[in-house]
Amino acid sequence: MAKVVTVCKFEELAPNTMRRVKVGKKAIVVIRQQDDLYALEDRCSHEDYPLSDGFLDDGVISCSLHGARFDLKTGDALSLPAYEGVPTFKVQNNNGTVELIIE
Repeated sequence: MAKVVTVCKFEELAPNTMRRVKVGKKAIVVIRQQDDLYALEDRCSHEDYPLSDGFLDDGVISCSLHGARFDLKTGDALSLPAYEGVPTFKVQNNNGTVELIIE
């Protein structure tokens, strides 16, 4: 059964920003680009560094430690030094509330 975790009000997550969320022992970064929402595990697959400390570009998050880039939709690694992707999670705007869906 899926677990739904409330993150914040949609209006509290400004466009082109991100927020780190802990679900149990797992850290997840929730990202808003314009009106689209994305959620990825908050760790670079190269050095286990928090992606939430990184930088956003159109559809991409970059790790601030060594510059590895990841696709926001798929979690796929787009550049070295990372060659493995990171897990993604379902996230939605439910009547003005940002919700993570953990399966």
